[in-house]
Amino acid sequence: MCLAQAGPLALTVAPRAAHPAISNREHIHNSRERVSAMYDRLLAAVNHSDTRYPTDHAGLEILPFAECLRLLASVPVGRLGFFTDGEMAILPVNHAIDGQDVVFCTTRGSKLSAAEGQNLVCFEADHYDERTRAGWSVVVTGRAEVVYEESEVQRLNRHDLHPWVTAVEHPFWIRIQATSVTGRQTAT
Repeated sequence: MCLAQAGPLALTVAPRAAHPAISNREHIHNSRERVSAMYDRLLAAVNHSDTRYPTDHAGLEILPFAECLRLLASVPVGRLGFFTDGEMAILPVNHAIDGQDVVFCTTRGSKLSAAEGQNLVCFEADHYDERTRAGWSVVVTGRAEVVYEESEVQRLNRHDLHPWVTAVEHPFWIRIQATSVTGRQTAT
């Protein structure tokens, strides 16, 4: 897989030819960094107005990829949306940003089942200040996957996240492999 830009609003993952010396994860990580840096430079170059970022049709500022990740990391709780048992579910989760992925812990249940099937999920986090009427929202769409590799689990444990249910003997780490990251904020 390699990253391709889908308009000014999102980064998407597109198929790539297999390369025996580079894993898909390494290639995606390196491609994301290159596309993110190019996109951020492009936004800075074309932004000649008084606003910090370009705006969409509703007047909301379009956030670059790196700012989306920074904002996601700034709040402890987001919402995970997924399809389960024939219905849509949206559940709050405490999360962390690991490189360019959203990660969280869970126990057995619908979130784990969605990740075991590598289902398409969405993750949203936001913040709104009632006093200033300023706010932002970031949406991540991608595939959820359970992290089984023990060395990776140990590394993720350093984030010190825990499922909200305290009587969990063995929490599972879930990683969202993003295919799209979009963000908006009220104009400053």
